[in-house]
Formats: sequence, C-alpha cells, structure tokens
Amino acid sequence: MSLLNWFIDSPRILAFVGVQALIAVTNALLLKRFDRFPAAAGRPKVSLLVPARDEEEYIGPCVRSLLAQDYDDFEVIALDDGSQDHTRAVLAGFEAERLRVLEGRTLPDGWNGKAWACRQLADAASGELLLFTDADTVFQPQTVRLAVNAVEATGADLLTAITGNRVVTLGEQLLVPFVSWSVLSLLPLALTRLLPKSVAFTAANGKFMLFRREAYDSVGGHEAVKDHATEDIAIAKSVRRQGYRWCLMDATPLVSARMYFGLRDAVAGFSKNLFALFNYRALVALFVWAWLLTITWYPIVAVGAALAAGKGVPLVSAVTIALAAGVWLLNSLRFGLPWHLFLFSPAIVTVSALTGIRAMLLAMTGRVYWKGRRLATRRPRLI
Repeated sequence: MSLLNWFIDSPRILAFVGVQALIAVTNALLLKRFDRFPAAAGRPKVSLLVPARDEEEYIGPCVRSLLAQDYDDFEVIALDDGSQDHTRAVLAGFEAERLRVLEGRTLPDGWNGKAWACRQLADAASGELLLFTDADTVFQPQTVRLAVNAVEATGADLLTAITGNRVVTLGEQLLVPFVSWSVLSLLPLALTRLLPKSVAFTAANGKFMLFRREAYDSVGGHEAVKDHATEDIAIAKSVRRQGYRWCLMDATPLVSARMYFGLRDAVAGFSKNLFALFNYRALVALFVWAWLLTITWYPIVAVGAALAAGKGVPLVSAVTIALAAGVWLLNSLRFGLPWHLFLFSPAIVTVSALTGIRAMLLAMTGRVYWKGRRLATRRPRLI
C-alpha cells in the first residue's frame, strides 16, 4: 500500500475522527472549572507575576484585574522587559495600588526573553503559590480565590488552565481557535490520569500557570526551560516527569485575552512556537499537518465529487464530516468561541497547517523572532 493510499482511506479517516469525537466528549466531561471545589481551609500567599514587553495596550486592564482580586493574601509583581513603548509609564500609574514593578535585567545568552522575565519574577516573589500570566490577560475578581480552592482540593503542584480567547476579526477566527480544538480533541485526559508520570500528553497555557513554590523550584523553574519557545509546555512536562501533580482545568468563564489583532498578527505569533510543539522534528511535523489536512479535506472532496457525478453521497465521508463539525461545535460551546466556527473549520486547519510549515522554515533558517528578539531554539532535525 502506498503512502498516498494510506492517507486517503475513508474508513481509516472515519475511525480517527470518531476517536477524536470520543476524546472531545470525554474531555468536555472531565475538564473541571474552578467553581466546582469547596472553599479551602488554608489561605496561602499567592504571587501574581506578569512579564511585559511592549504591552502598553494590554497591561493596564491586566494589572487592574489582578489588583481587584477578592482573595485575602496576594501580591502583584510586573516586570518591564526592556519595553520600547509606554509600558513602563502605564505600570507606574499602578505602583501606589499594591503593584511592585521590576526593571528587567539584560537577557543572558541562551535564554529566551519570557523565560528570563519569569525567572526574575520568581526570584522576587514571596508567595507559597506562584501564578504566572501574560500581560494581555484579564481576570475576574474571584479567579485567584477559586483557583486556590482547586489547588487545595486536588493537591495539584501545577494547575494550568484553558482560558478564553476573544477572536474579533475573521483572521483571528481562522487561527486562534485551533489551540483549544487541539487540546479538546487530541489530548486524552483520561489517559493522563491513568499515566500520571507520562509526558506524552501534556498541555499547558502560559496565561495561567499556578505552581506550588516547592515544585517550581524542584524542577528548576524557568531556568530549566530557558531555551524553549514553548516554555509553558516544557515546564509542565518537567513537573509530571518528576512525579509532581499536574492538573488541567477550564478557566474560560474567569480568564480571557485577545491574543492577536488580525490574521497577520496571529500568524506571526504562532510562527514562533508551532514547530517547537513537535520538538523541532521536521518529518513528524510534516506528517501531522498532512494528516490533519487529509482528514479535513478528503471527506469534503469525496462528497463533492460524488454530487458532481450525480451519484449518492458516500455515507462514510458524510458521517466523517458530521463528526468533525460536531467536535468543532463542541469546542465553540465549551470554550466560549463563536458557534459558527464549525463552518470555517476546513479553513482553520489549512491556515494552521500553513502557519506550522512557516514556523518550521523559520526555525530551520534561524529566523524566529518575537518582539525584536531572535528566539533561542533547539536544533531542527528530521525525526
């Protein structure tokens, strides 16, 4: 059997999409929200940590929302990482309101900027719990209190969460929703619970990373992942590998962000890390993108060709299309995205695949940049 014939086998495609649908439904049931846990007896101090570089448009709402938390014992620390805009001036306006602002030190060789900023924030923090977030993220007032309840109830050493994404333009809708869809339909949470030390299926979100200080220090903190473009996933894998408890939850009602403004901005943002998700293995990345494009488009083409030829609709392909659309609709309903995205799903997968290939080419040519800095990356390899 040729590789092409393997790819375009309708029953195989249906089986895979069927498994995806099963994973998505199971995950939708297993993913807990913070408000499902009883009030914690203890109230550990929480350090809310925000790295910021050229974030003048976002940092104000983020810091304001953190300062408004209804939790008893917390501190908010922001680090200005060499911003060239008015980020520092915006932060200065909050310094009288419980915010501590750090001036970022020079980026050492071999470090990526975000990991270095997070390392400095962790060094300055005094909390028993460390919550790292991004400067474009906004929190509801009860978020920290409910997150502490969840940590205490589950015994989590790292609690990370899927957060809400505001996708305003069509361009944003054609790329950003791919992230939550991937977690919902490709990450079997049931297996992660059966295999607590396995790192094969590990997700993390840098917008919400709540660590117990002891676990964070034990795994080496951000220094251990200083050259990872996806430092959030890398540090989550370290947590699991060393036997600490990792939990993934759903924080979409409580935490949200508008990650990018338009398609060009989104493509630039995802180009810095989509290849890193495959640990810079080119053939693996190409296979995954080719397979995702195949299971998305082949059933549509098969149905279209049958209709054009005046034949009956092929049942296997029709069922595949219906299941895939159902998964995308579940993704929208579960995570607060526009319901109509299932209509755009073939375009979303296509734009994501093209962005992933772009990310691979940039990494292979040493041209991965973000906010004026060249990112340190692992050396690309075939497998």
